[in-house]
Amino acid sequence: ENLVPTRNYVTCFPSAGWTNQVMEVTNLIYLARLTDRIPIIPSFEPSHFGSLNTATPLRFGDVFDVPYLMSKLGFPVVQWHEIKQLNYSSLNDPVLEQIGCWSIHAGNQASGGTPGDWTSKNMFKLDVSYTAVPYWFTLTHGDDSETRTWSLWALASLSFPEMRARIVGEQSWTTLPAPGGSGKKLEPNGHLLCFDDLYYTGLIYTNPGDDFFNDYSPMWNHVAVHMRWKASLVELANQYLRKHFGVGDQDQIPKFISVHVRRDDFKGQCSKDVTFDQCFASVQSFRHRVADIQNILLSRPEQVNVTEIIVTSDERDPRWWDKVGELGPGWRWINHTIERTEERYGKWFPLLLDAMFQSMGAGFVGTKGSTMSSIAAKRVQDWHNGPTIEVNWGTPDADEQ
Repeated sequence: ENLVPTRNYVTCFPSAGWTNQVMEVTNLIYLARLTDRIPIIPSFEPSHFGSLNTATPLRFGDVFDVPYLMSKLGFPVVQWHEIKQLNYSSLNDPVLEQIGCWSIHAGNQASGGTPGDWTSKNMFKLDVSYTAVPYWFTLTHGDDSETRTWSLWALASLSFPEMRARIVGEQSWTTLPAPGGSGKKLEPNGHLLCFDDLYYTGLIYTNPGDDFFNDYSPMWNHVAVHMRWKASLVELANQYLRKHFGVGDQDQIPKFISVHVRRDDFKGQCSKDVTFDQCFASVQSFRHRVADIQNILLSRPEQVNVTEIIVTSDERDPRWWDKVGELGPGWRWINHTIERTEERYGKWFPLLLDAMFQSMGAGFVGTKGSTMSSIAAKRVQDWHNGPTIEVNWGTPDADEQ
């Protein structure tokens, strides 16, 4: 009820690991650009390390510099908490509001066949009724039943009156009420265009990350490249780096190469025919790739000699970290357990600070297939003109091959 009647809006309800939620919000803002709507940005869910009972949702504006982003976009960005009270706040219980949205997850069996029942819509006490998008809105136009990536332009077409009326008429039989809601069925709203998910969307490729991280990506080039860190977070990250390198407040932070080694939550993707040590790239593979980055930096006209390495990883085995430390005196990491980062700042901050450290490198080495690595690489490339490499894994000596 707080939306301006003369303006149209678009939103979605992300749920995934944090990097994928960032990608989804980026897709949302790009969709707003395509449809001349104002994006309403949801808070990030702590789904990858807890629940709303153990961690507070993270507001978009608590991470990213929203005024800077809007200055680059040329249109406003609104956050859900600015128009509706959070359901998990200590204030009065927010009013339950009903809305009709589109569901890509209900669009075909490959996407799940039922609407995504994400926690984020519950944050603001929304009773959502979903209508499935047509199966032929996929990037293979419905020809391949296994395709679960949807055309952003097809979804954008639902913003326009004639197409919306046609598809609502064709798809009204698919409309379902939200689980645990009022049971009412509402057709998709025209004033507030909304979707259950915008991560599995793209332009050309059926893997959602392929378009996003390619050099032609409008999602990156028009939106995500301008999603700079909030100034207070940059200051906090700099405090950590100054302590790590032992430099004073007025001293320059040494240049470093950032490394992201994703291992722990990739274990399920390893073949049963190989051990984890055979599946994952060795620390020596990362050392070789860091040397490649160092050589690239030295070969440039400014001849930057970078010897400091900051490693980030989800690996918990101390024996693996010992191997990293044995690579040389420059190979170090910031230990959030020792720094008591979570206790001092909250559950989100070990993840946030690691993402910032990755983005602040003069060069970057990441893990193939990790969206956290891929987005860090794009930031280093476009924010610092830094060289980047991803390390292959999955089979013995995969990166050497």
